[in-house]
Amino acid sequence: MNSKFRDLIRLTNNIYRYTQVYLDKKLEKLNITTGSYPYLLVLNKNEGISQNEISRELNVDKAMSARIIKKLIELEYVRKEENEKDIRAYKLFLTKRGREVIPEIHNIIEEWTNMIIQGNEEEQIESSIEFLDKVLENAKEIKKNCCERMKNIE
Repeated sequence: MNSKFRDLIRLTNNIYRYTQVYLDKKLEKLNITTGSYPYLLVLNKNEGISQNEISRELNVDKAMSARIIKKLIELEYVRKEENEKDIRAYKLFLTKRGREVIPEIHNIIEEWTNMIIQGNEEEQIESSIEFLDKVLENAKEIKKNCCERMKNIE
């Protein structure tokens, strides 16, 4: 394997880990983690969606979503309502408290982002984002094709 490819994986993994540590520390005062804040952000954009829809949006398994949503309900950031069209699924909404923490979450993320991109030109940042977007699209396509092949094997 080309060392540049290994470097790409190493660098993205390390950035991800440093990001998690930083965000976990900053989000601690809100009793949320890097694992739970994305649920609040998704609900902020799509109130009334189901737990399964959030799982798909975040690309996580349903069991993990169930645990995190239960915790967010206990923290009074999220509430659920019965879905009249499908009694097996609940609609999820942010509470007043949940809406109040969204700007703080955005500020923490922006603060981190501004710190880690220091010293880079705008063109470098935009080029890097375009590159990583393409890599992500490739990864999604590979996952989709992999999973479809797995269905055919079963």
